[in-house]
Amino acid sequence: MNQMSFSVLNSQFLMLFNQLKHKRQYIVLFGFSIATILVISLLLASTNVNAEKLQSSSKHITSIQIEKGDTLWSIASQYITDDYKDMNEYIKEIKQTNGLSSDTIHEGRFLVIPYYAQGE
Repeated sequence: MNQMSFSVLNSQFLMLFNQLKHKRQYIVLFGFSIATILVISLLLASTNVNAEKLQSSSKHITSIQIEKGDTLWSIASQYITDDYKDMNEYIKEIKQTNGLSSDTIHEGRFLVIPYYAQGE
């Protein structure tokens, strides 16, 4: 190969390389532009947020008289709130509050019932 043909090949290679380099730059620039548009659109997208005023709940107690047919479960189901994990936890607290060691309750006696109330 002579000097002339090497020079021609070299210049053609450089032109091809520059064209590919520019195409890569355009592809990168295009990808960056799309990513930027997506990020901006996500930031500007309208979202519907409803803020509700949080009310604090406080624990109260009431005294009830046990009636015929009442059970700890039936009484607890009347007073339980979402502040308790589950019914068993609530019944356990009622028993502790009243010093009960079993689930047996008797008609005519009184129970102290803890409960939560909103904003009182």
